[in-house]
Amino acid sequence: MDLHLHSSASFDCRVPPLEVARRCGHKGLFPIFLTDHDGIDGARSLIEAGTAAIVGEEILTTEGELIGLFLKEPVPARLSLEETVTAIKEQGGLVYLEHPYDTTRRNLREDAIERIAGQIDIVEVFNGRSQPEINCRAEELRSTLGVPGGAGSDAHTLAEIGSVFVEMEAFEGAQDFLRKLRQSKLVTHAGTGVIGRLRRRLPGTP
Repeated sequence: MDLHLHSSASFDCRVPPLEVARRCGHKGLFPIFLTDHDGIDGARSLIEAGTAAIVGEEILTTEGELIGLFLKEPVPARLSLEETVTAIKEQGGLVYLEHPYDTTRRNLREDAIERIAGQIDIVEVFNGRSQPEINCRAEELRSTLGVPGGAGSDAHTLAEIGSVFVEMEAFEGAQDFLRKLRQSKLVTHAGTGVIGRLRRRLPGTP
């Protein structure tokens, strides 16, 4: 599963949701975690078309971005950080902290992360668009918080989909997903010129 994907339902992506779904199917990524910016229309369209998808949203708060997973309704943009976390949790969703410390994105500052630390369910320890040193810092944060690590390509193009993903057991619902994520493996394709394949346990897993 690639836990961080965008479609044309995001302002900065032109790939229709069904094209994302087809590419994921070709790569064996299932179900599809669609995490569009400030909306869930793309994920809803996949579900309406009969495609297995998890509804996510990369939400812009007043202090930076945060992902909600397993949502039922969209969370409005530009709420306070605390209001955003509450809106995710009230739906039974999971708070997924993506690309922390990546200052080229709309990331949360450290003081903001500290304020919601007890409500973060997952930390993205490998983002396909972040530099290695930033991903290493994310691993350190995950370890400090004692939560599962997640990973995703953060794809905005078809070519990026599946550049990093997690291998894990099938799950039923948000809490089962959270439990099984602790046993998952991270798989990434990396290298310059030569494609390397790395499989390892996500940080903190047995």
